[in-house]
Amino acid sequence: MKIMNVQPSEVSIPKDLEKQLIGYDWHKVNIGWSRSKIYKLTRKNKSTLFLKINRYSGDLFFNHEYDMLSWLKGKVSVPDIIYHSKNSDNEFLLLTEILGEVSYEVFSRSDIEANLKILAKGLQIFHTLPLGNCPNKIDLDTMIQHAKERLEQGKINSKNFDVRWKHKTPYELFEDVKRLIPRRIEKVVTHGDYCLPNVMIHEGELSGFVDLGCAGINDRYYDLAAITWSISYNFGEKWLPFFFENYGINYDEIDRERLLFYQMLNEFIEF
Repeated sequence: MKIMNVQPSEVSIPKDLEKQLIGYDWHKVNIGWSRSKIYKLTRKNKSTLFLKINRYSGDLFFNHEYDMLSWLKGKVSVPDIIYHSKNSDNEFLLLTEILGEVSYEVFSRSDIEANLKILAKGLQIFHTLPLGNCPNKIDLDTMIQHAKERLEQGKINSKNFDVRWKHKTPYELFEDVKRLIPRRIEKVVTHGDYCLPNVMIHEGELSGFVDLGCAGINDRYYDLAAITWSISYNFGEKWLPFFFENYGINYDEIDRERLLFYQMLNEFIEF
């Protein structure tokens, strides 16, 4: 992380928030793929804070972090909201720290096994939450329409595609997406970006979840597609059966087409 002793010039924040952050050192966080600007804020004898700046745009399909953090509080371990405001361009969230390390930091086979068990447990916790009053409901038809609009607007760059379909044009990949539209979905409360950098582990235990702007009621396989990709990227595909066994699904019974559908669809959605 890049460390700055003062607020960086690239960041323009509300005056009342600026006053709260006098004396903090700013550390730009570059982990993950989110387009949000995230800064770790530290100060001697003060608790570490995180400032997340979410940019409003017609491109952004998901932008519900404040609502979802408020709803999830007391149900799962998520950051507390210290400050929240928004203007015509940005949303500003000042959040408490979730103690621990990101779940991809491992040093041995036993570390991987332990972390995968924690990741499976964490996803079970989300997927068994009651759906009532959840403020964000994600509709599959709306997601596909959003993807189609971004495609037609020329906003999809195949250079950013996963290596598995990097050889395809955006229109070719979108045809694959349409071909794989699932006939069946299982609505649960999803994290929305259930990847290893967004699950925190402290002293060998699950300590909490971060980056919840995409959370809400969605298909169970939306999260499973994300964690499948993340485990494969960080630890290798050979670990997928172990994860699914601990999550509670026989790996041989996984709906692989539905996993593939959501992984492909996400190439068209900007977070």
